[in-house]
Amino acid sequence: MNKRLLLILVGIGIVLVIGVLALPVKQTCGHPSYTCATAPDAQGYVHYYYEEKPLGVSLIENLTGANISFHYTSGTDLEKG
Repeated sequence: MNKRLLLILVGIGIVLVIGVLALPVKQTCGHPSYTCATAPDAQGYVHYYYEEKPLGVSLIENLTGANISFHYTSGTDLEKG
């Protein structure tokens, strides 16, 4: 295999891996071991905090148990309780 072709394929592979690790993942409570549901409000809805994090950050949090405060966006979901 040509050395230049091999370098191009390795470069494409690295870009794809970084792209996959940057995909947003919605994580309820912002961390795997947190509890975040509120009591039902007057309308009967339960509020859940969520964060959209990169897949790589989410994987690191799951493996280490640490809370990494890097996220793309966050908010609150409402579910009928």
